[in-house]
Amino acid sequence: MKKITLLAVLMIATVATAQQTFTVDWDQSTEAADATFTLQVGDTVEWVWANVAPHDVQPAPGETDAPGDFGSNIETGMGFTYSYTFTTPAEIDYLCTVHPGAMNGTLTVEAVMSVQDQFERNITFFPNPVKEDLKIRSLFSLDTYEIYSATGKKVSEGVGEGTYTNLNTSHFPAGVYFVTVKSEGLTATIKMIKE
Repeated sequence: MKKITLLAVLMIATVATAQQTFTVDWDQSTEAADATFTLQVGDTVEWVWANVAPHDVQPAPGETDAPGDFGSNIETGMGFTYSYTFTTPAEIDYLCTVHPGAMNGTLTVEAVMSVQDQFERNITFFPNPVKEDLKIRSLFSLDTYEIYSATGKKVSEGVGEGTYTNLNTSHFPAGVYFVTVKSEGLTATIKMIKE
């Protein structure tokens, strides 16, 4: 009986923590919010050069937690890719050494995460408070979004635009709203303040 229970627990843990591959568009418009993620051991990040300028992916100066083989050469060419699969827990500050002020981020690699936790922890809404456009960045491609007023009335809904979605909120009155995003059965909600 103990063997069956242990096997069931291991199978559930494996399903709950399936490895993922995430893609990052890598160019001078990449902000820290676009390049900061929480991953689990076994996940892969693929950086895709989004313009023809030279770029690389390197640990930030003074970074001591990055694996010794993490980092790419400086490469030029739209569509060039560098990918890395993380095998140990770590917190890694990284950047493009060619554009260090514009292209940088942090990778937090945890031993185990559920897919739901990974979805929730890797959604960024900015700016918040918002005046006009709310940007949503996610490691997961977003299927839909819904916006509710503080009283629970649905005031807007739409289709996600992949891993980056922009919502125009200029026509909303000032106040508190709740934004719910969905991706393949996963759901997360955040509080948005409209100025």
